[in-house]
Amino acid sequence: MSVLITGATGLIGRALTRSFLEDRTPVTVVSRNPSEASDMFQGRVRAVEWSPAASPFPHDALAGVDTVFHLMGEPVGGRWTAQKRAEIVASRVTAAAAIAEALKGRSCRFVSASSFGIYRGRAGEVYDETDPLPAPASEVQAILQSWEAAALAASSPQTRVNVVRFGMVCAPDGYPKKLVRLFKKGFGFVAGDGRQIVPIVALDDAVGMLRWAASGQAGDGAINCVAPQLPTFRDVATCIAETLRAPLRFRVPNWIARPILGGSADYFLLSYDVKPRVALNRGYNFRMSDPMQILRDAILGGEALAAR
Repeated sequence: MSVLITGATGLIGRALTRSFLEDRTPVTVVSRNPSEASDMFQGRVRAVEWSPAASPFPHDALAGVDTVFHLMGEPVGGRWTAQKRAEIVASRVTAAAAIAEALKGRSCRFVSASSFGIYRGRAGEVYDETDPLPAPASEVQAILQSWEAAALAASSPQTRVNVVRFGMVCAPDGYPKKLVRLFKKGFGFVAGDGRQIVPIVALDDAVGMLRWAASGQAGDGAINCVAPQLPTFRDVATCIAETLRAPLRFRVPNWIARPILGGSADYFLLSYDVKPRVALNRGYNFRMSDPMQILRDAILGGEALAAR
């Protein structure tokens, strides 16, 4: 097996790349800054330069590769300026389309990232991979649907495709890192009414499910990468407050939170009761299922591992 990974310097990409290197699997990393990527992995990867907005996909990067992971993605947090939106689209949709075109007719598996934000996020609704996607109701949903469509365009009898809809990936450098910083400063809060469901997943399971998808055991198509049990935002806030022994002071109503959060507001204010139906039905073995333990490990980092 030989793999190619875009977005290898990001949270999930770093962990996935290291897991393959531990197995002595050859890894090609495609990056806008190949020297940085090579240094990150101590020169143990083949690093190829590519900027999706500026150049076609480098076909020579695919030499000997039988599995391609597309994890590249400009962060969606903060205000969406015209430039930021263009970077978000280029790193996801434009890149996926270019990779899909390069893979046409090749015998391989293409595993592309996606997000739980593709669902409507309505309180009381439950979402799994069998649900048809309605017309997008937001810019985020429109981009995510275009991203998945671009990746799935590579599907053929030779090229098998998965789109992995990640929840909030929990790790010391992932979710809920930004919330932890605010709580430590005394700004503990609950967003909205706090009853919205937050789709989380441990980093170990994010990596595990990507590798499971690459093995073909998940079949083709969409996979929800979330824990089988999910917390509400109030659960998340309470867990942070109790773990840090920090006060939970404020409730921030939606009308205040939305302009502050900008283009990523839906991720925090809507309710995503997302079920990992494919994983449960096809026998994926979750490393971590308890949402409070997932959150505590992410909040405490190395301290949590040392205490076990």
